[in-house]
Amino acid sequence: MTDERAPDVAEALPDDVSGAISQRTPADAEQSQTGHAERIAALEAELNKERDAATDYMQRWQRAQADYSNFRRRAQQEQEQQQKVYSAQALAIILPALDALERAFATVPATLRAYSWIDGVALVHLQLEGALRSAGVAPIEVEIGAAFDPQRHEAIGEIDAPEVAAGRIAAVIQRGYLLGDLLLRPTLVQLARGGAKEADATPAGEVAGGPGP
Repeated sequence: MTDERAPDVAEALPDDVSGAISQRTPADAEQSQTGHAERIAALEAELNKERDAATDYMQRWQRAQADYSNFRRRAQQEQEQQQKVYSAQALAIILPALDALERAFATVPATLRAYSWIDGVALVHLQLEGALRSAGVAPIEVEIGAAFDPQRHEAIGEIDAPEVAAGRIAAVIQRGYLLGDLLLRPTLVQLARGGAKEADATPAGEVAGGPGP
């Protein structure tokens, strides 16, 4: 009967390798494990270092992206504001023509109002107002008795207005205009000198001498 016992591993190895294995002591095994542990610790430290570097690079990239986005937004806002200023300068040139038409209609004698050419001039006036509205220009509405707003009004003197409280708007001399939130031209007003007490003054929203429209 054939002996089928598996050969011993040490017997199957070459003599030099088998001798080296047989000569390893527990101290050698412990030293080998220690070496592996140190190698693993070194690799983990290197991995942590690279991970920190990658995190730093990512944070720097995100900050650079945010700075670039802020720069683009500011540049766009500045460009839009500059374009708005250019538009305001161009539109402000038209306002004196509109003023002239308004003054002309305010002083047209009744005997001339029936002429057809008056209607033609009135149509031009309406077209001019429509063009300004289409461009975003809006008049500043001012009521007699309203408080003076230095951001939108420009005072050019005082008048006696017993029905208006002192320091409030008593007359509008020239209409002001806005382009969105940009002031094209302030409203020229005259303020009440002395005048009524605050409680007896004409309320804002009413013209002197009667209710507003």
